[in-house]
Amino acid sequence: MSSNAAAQREQALQLVSKRMMQAIEGGLIRLRVEDQSDDGRTITVRGRELVNLGSAAYLGLNTDDRLKDGAKAAIDTFGPVFSSSAAYTSVGLYSDLEDRLEKIFGRRVLIPTTTTLGHLSVLPVLVGPDDLVIMDHQVHASVQLTAKVLEGIGAEVRTIPHNDVDILSATLAESAGRHPHVWYLADGVYSMFGDTAPVREIASLLNEFENMYLYFDDAHGIGWRGPHGIGHVLGSLGHMDRMVVIGSLTKSWGAGGSVLVLPNDAMAERVLLAGATFTFSGPIHPAGLGAAVAAADIHLSSERDAREADLMAKIDHVRHRLVDAQLPVMSLERTPLWFLRVGNPDGAVELARRLMADGYYTNVSGFPVVPMGMDGIRFTTTTFLTHEDVDGFMDSVVRNIEDLVTPIEWHLDLRAT
Repeated sequence: MSSNAAAQREQALQLVSKRMMQAIEGGLIRLRVEDQSDDGRTITVRGRELVNLGSAAYLGLNTDDRLKDGAKAAIDTFGPVFSSSAAYTSVGLYSDLEDRLEKIFGRRVLIPTTTTLGHLSVLPVLVGPDDLVIMDHQVHASVQLTAKVLEGIGAEVRTIPHNDVDILSATLAESAGRHPHVWYLADGVYSMFGDTAPVREIASLLNEFENMYLYFDDAHGIGWRGPHGIGHVLGSLGHMDRMVVIGSLTKSWGAGGSVLVLPNDAMAERVLLAGATFTFSGPIHPAGLGAAVAAADIHLSSERDAREADLMAKIDHVRHRLVDAQLPVMSLERTPLWFLRVGNPDGAVELARRLMADGYYTNVSGFPVVPMGMDGIRFTTTTFLTHEDVDGFMDSVVRNIEDLVTPIEWHLDLRAT
C-alpha cells in the first residue's frame, strides 16, 4: 500500500470513528435494551420506555408464543448450544426446517448460520478467478466484505451507481467475451433507504448476456412480501436458472439463521460441500432452529397473509403522512423501511435525540452507512405499531425536523402513487 493510500485509509477510519463516537455520546447507538413489552411495541433503554421504530421484525413474529415454545422445546432437548460443526453432526431440526423451506420456496435450499456467512460460503465457490463481479453501489456491507474475498481469488470487481440498469447493461456489453461469467450483486430491498432493486429490468438482461448470473441479498424482503413470504425478488420474478437468492430468518421471520435458494441441486451440492462456512463455522443454535420451524409453519398458513395485509396498511399510512408533510424521505416505495435525510451529522444526531425525548427510538445513520451528505434517521414499520404510534411519531418528526435539514436540490416526486 502506498503512503498516500495509507494516509487516505487512516483519514477515513478517523472520520468513521468520529461519527460513531458522536452518536454514542448522544446516547443513540450501542445501546443496551433492558426490557421489551410483551407486544413488542416498546423497548426500555436507560429506564425509559420508547416506542420502537428500529425493529426489523416486520411481521411481529419474534414475540409470538409459538416461536418461544419452539425455542424452549429445542433447548429442553439439545441445550442452548449443540457444539459441533454441522459438517459432522447437526440437530434434526435442520431437516424439519429444510423440509418446510423447500415447500415455501419451491427449490433446494441451504441454511447458513447467518446471511453474512452465507455470502462467504456461496460466492467464493461459484465465482471464479477469471470472472467479473459487478456490485450495486448500495449493496449491503456484508456483500461488499465478501467481494474483497473474491478479489483475493483473482476476480475483477467493479461498482456501479445504484439501481442504474443502463450502466449495468453497458458494462456487460463492454466486457462481453472477456470473462467466463459475470455476476451482478445487489439487494432485493435496500436496508437503509427502503427502495428496491428493479429486478424485472435486471433479469431481462439474462436473455441478452448468456454468461450473466444474479445474486440477490433479499434479507429485508423475505417473510413479509410474496406468496408464503418468498420475498421481493422471487415474488417478482419467480425462479430463474442463473439466479441465487439469500434471505434472513431473523427479521420478518423472527427466528434464527438464513435461507439460501439455489437454482439447481448441482449448485447446491457444490456450495454445501465446498463452502467454507458450512464446514468451519458453528451451527444455528437449537433455540433459533426451533423458533424458525414454528415460523415456517406460520408462513405456510393463511395467517402470514393476514399479517402482511396488516403491515401493508400501516406502510400506506406512513407513506401518506410523509407525503402530507412533504418530508425529505429518500424513497416512497411500499416497504417497511424509511429514511429521512437531514444532510449533516450534527442535525441527524439532534433529530434522533429530539425524537427519543418525545418517546420514539429510531436509527440515526451517517457515513459510512450512507454516503457523505446523506446523514439522517432510518425508521421502520412493523405490525407491532398502532396507527396512533405512527401519528404520534410523525407529529414529532414534523415538529422537530424543520430547523435541522441541510438544503439539497431535491428531485424526489413526493406523490403517494
